[in-house]
Parts: sequence; structure tokens; C-alpha cells
Amino acid sequence: MISFRYHIVTIVAVFLALAIGLLGGAAFVQPALQEQLQDQTDRLRNDLEDRTQQIGDLRDQLGALNGFADSVMPYLTSGTLSGTPVVLVTQAGVEDEVLTQTQAALASADARILTTVSATDQLVSEDPTTQEQLATIVGEPTAQAEELPRLAAEALAQGLSPSTTVIGGEVLGDLLSAGFLAPIGSGPSQATLGEIGAPGQVVVVLSGGRGEEPTLPPEAFAVPLVERLAGLGVPVAAGESLLTDYPYVSIVRADGIDGTVTIDDLDQSMGGAALVLGLEDLLTSGTGGAYGVKDGAEPLPPAP
Repeated sequence: MISFRYHIVTIVAVFLALAIGLLGGAAFVQPALQEQLQDQTDRLRNDLEDRTQQIGDLRDQLGALNGFADSVMPYLTSGTLSGTPVVLVTQAGVEDEVLTQTQAALASADARILTTVSATDQLVSEDPTTQEQLATIVGEPTAQAEELPRLAAEALAQGLSPSTTVIGGEVLGDLLSAGFLAPIGSGPSQATLGEIGAPGQVVVVLSGGRGEEPTLPPEAFAVPLVERLAGLGVPVAAGESLLTDYPYVSIVRADGIDGTVTIDDLDQSMGGAALVLGLEDLLTSGTGGAYGVKDGAEPLPPAP
């Protein structure tokens, strides 16, 4: 009869053998595994260094292209929009470089910027009193809260169109007074508000941006503003930065809106040139275009 002590000794021997096997195997496996992991780390480090070098090279190339564009831009764009009235609409979250490049490009073309305004988060306020105020301004007192930004965009577009009986300055003035739009700079004078919506006016709408998606996304206000303006026959351009984190121009392009200029690198000098030349072509031929470096875009419209 096998004793209990024999069972204990046998079990201990089995576990001891397993432990010795694991230790012995690890002596051979661990160095091979360590070498494999080291090789993978070295490959990833080399790949990272290569990508970093490529990024640096691309930045240098982009800087050179922008330097060239800065040099030739006066020859390409000077006087191309001479005296053309422009209303510039942007929104919170749009990079400073986009607005600065847009204003500089329009100035170099001798365009006359009537006013620059920015759509605010008040358009998507959850406060019932604010919502009621906006609904009154857009003439839709029973509208649902989620519809109000689009309705505000459409009402503003109506006011910016010479083909309607709506006085643009009144709509713009009401939205500014209530804080749904904020002036950039000193804001429009009463005389300027009286000019809003006159024939021959161009509207430039900026959106997109970096970081988290804003409270007021492009599809809530900027996109319907562009769509409605184009539908009313108002010359309109839509612009965003090269590295925007959320789509705007791509949505406008996907909608296939005729008579619209889109620029997907408006924070760059070449984007500014594309804006001016694209608007000139739109005003003379009625044909819009997609310009920039992203899918389906041309770098620049044909020079006059």
C-alpha cells in the first residue's frame, strides 16, 4: 500500500521538475525574446527618425513654396478684385493664420472688406430666452432649438443677397446686437450696414479648426450659409486651414454646390492667391472651383 508520504514526495518532485524546466527553458528563451524585442525597438526608432526627417524636409519645402508665393502674389493678384465689396464671416475656433491670410489676400487684390464678423456659440445656446430671441430674429418663432443655427445662416444669406427684399444690414445688425455674431475689429457702421446685400458683393465664409470639435460645428452654420448663398446666386468662397482637425471644405465639395470657390489651405500664401484668383474667375465666368492640396483640388486657378 502506497503511503501518504509517498504521494507528498511525488507531488513535490513533479513541481520541482516543472520549476527546473521553466528556469532552464527561460535561460534559452529569454535572451532570444529580449533580442527580438530589441530589434523591433531599433526598427521603430529608425522609422521615427526617418519620419521626423521627412516632416522636416516637407516643412522646408512648404516654407520655400510660401516664400515664392509671397514674392509672386502681388503680380498674380494685384487689382484683380479692385473695389469689390466683401463680407467676411468666420467663427470661434478658426485659426488666426486663416483669417490673417484671407484679409491679406483680399487687401492685396484691392478688394473692399465691408465687415468681418464671427459666429458665436450663442447660436447653439441652451438658454430658452436666448433661443426665443434667435427664433424671433430669424422669423421662425416656433422653430426647434436644433434648427436655429441653420435658420440663422439662411436668414443671414437672404440678407446678403440682392435678389431678395430682406435688408441685409438689418439681419446682420440684429444678430450682432444680440451677440449671435461678434464683430472683428470696430464692427460695421450704419453706413456700411446700408451697403450690405448690394449687387456685386462677395461673401467669404471661414470654418474648421484644430483640436476638439467646436460647440458650433461647420455643418450647423457655415455649411448651410454657403449653400444658401450659392443657391441665391451670391458669389461665395469657403475656406479652411491645411491641417484642420474637423471637416468643412470637404463637406461643401461633397454637396456639389455650383458657383462656389473652395480653398483647403487658406492659412498658406498659395491658398490666399487661390482665393483671390478663384473669386475673380467666379465673378467673370460664374464658375467656381476647388483649390488647395487635398483630394480633388487644383493648386491654383488659371491666371487671367
